[in-house]
Amino acid sequence: MGKALFASEQIGGVDTVTGACGPEAEHRGSGTLVVFSALIWAGMFMLFLSSPVVQVNDSLYSMLTAESLIRNHSPDLTHYVLPDWSEFRHRGYPLARTNGRLLYGFAQGSSVLSAPFVALMAAFGVSPAGRDGTFNLRAELTIQKDLAALLSASTVTMFFLTASLVLSPGWSVLIALGAGLGTQVWSTASRGMWQHTWEIMLGAGVAYSLLTAEARTARLRPVLLATLVSWMFFVRPTGAVTVICVSAYVWIMWRSSFVSYAVVGAGWLAAFIAYSLAFFGTLIPFYYFSSGQDLPWATPVKFQPAIALYGTLVSPSRGLFIYCPIVAWVLFVVVRFWRVLKPKGLGAMALLASMGIWLVIVVHADWWGGACYGPRYMSDALPWIVLLAILAIAGIPPQRRSIRSPLIAAGALLLAVSIAMNAVGAWSWETMAWNFKGPSPDIMLDWSRPQFLAPWLDGK
Repeated sequence: MGKALFASEQIGGVDTVTGACGPEAEHRGSGTLVVFSALIWAGMFMLFLSSPVVQVNDSLYSMLTAESLIRNHSPDLTHYVLPDWSEFRHRGYPLARTNGRLLYGFAQGSSVLSAPFVALMAAFGVSPAGRDGTFNLRAELTIQKDLAALLSASTVTMFFLTASLVLSPGWSVLIALGAGLGTQVWSTASRGMWQHTWEIMLGAGVAYSLLTAEARTARLRPVLLATLVSWMFFVRPTGAVTVICVSAYVWIMWRSSFVSYAVVGAGWLAAFIAYSLAFFGTLIPFYYFSSGQDLPWATPVKFQPAIALYGTLVSPSRGLFIYCPIVAWVLFVVVRFWRVLKPKGLGAMALLASMGIWLVIVVHADWWGGACYGPRYMSDALPWIVLLAILAIAGIPPQRRSIRSPLIAAGALLLAVSIAMNAVGAWSWETMAWNFKGPSPDIMLDWSRPQFLAPWLDGK
């Protein structure tokens, strides 16, 4: 393995894999790459930061938890003076009393990873808690918005660097911007510190690490890979799908690195269990082994897998192919050029990871993801969908990559629609108010009132 599967195969001076010509194919690591990366990061950061919608629902108190870890070396929030949310249950629902403590009930990996940024903001006078321990909601929102914009911009930049391993700078920029603007990165991950925000960032690092090992004569970095994969699970339970798929891939394709990978992963798992035992009193936090219906804040709903299959893919307000139609194009190109797709093993793993995440969502009773915009739950699959896009475009013959090609023209049109759909979620507050206009999941399935039209529904 790792034998430069994407080594240049030039015909007439054109790299048949990347579409790059001559020196361009040999100098992707030059200063040009650094300049592009800096410009993409700065542009995305400013756009994400200036987009007005802030989505702090599940993530409320996650930054306060980070502050507690710094100040008290514990996630227990009984040290703080919190608002009385008795009249506003939707504000206090992320908290749960367990093992004698008041804890942030969702996965706490994001709080742990965010602690350095919370400490930095505190140094500038912005803290989710005052000196007397009173919760500062405004500061919590500020920290979440700033950190989400920073991480999402970094995710887009990572997508660019991953694409640049096998594609020309032009195509790499297009993929990065498409992933940043035409997906939930803009409409969900950058709007607040959802669990997805860190998970997508970590997943982008995993995709980069794997493609680097395959595209260049380089060894796999099992320690880094195991660390990234482990933390994907720590920030969100659906990261378990990535753990399984990547572990199987390393076992099959990079067996000489598997022992190191497994030992490091086992070490991180032991640390995770120790944390859970210390603060939750169980081997893993209750959020990880719940069905979604037995959580302290859950509202019982009927499990309807057939509706979930339809709802997650093509429903008017949660369908992946409705809000990100470019994904349908990516899957079509993957199937169309599967014969020449390289490396097939990595492509198959990305497909299986995406399908696994989708199936986990389908069997979850709360498949629509609560009060959010579009297919939030499918955000978890974005690193693998972007990796598939990179491999798919690399598999298209260079002569068919022109905008005059019907295939590329169709992709451009679907990308434009995807960007427009996600822009609505990032810029219109009406899209969030829409969630409370009717009962779930009925409102998610109503084509007469789709969420993306919320700004034009005149309050109906």
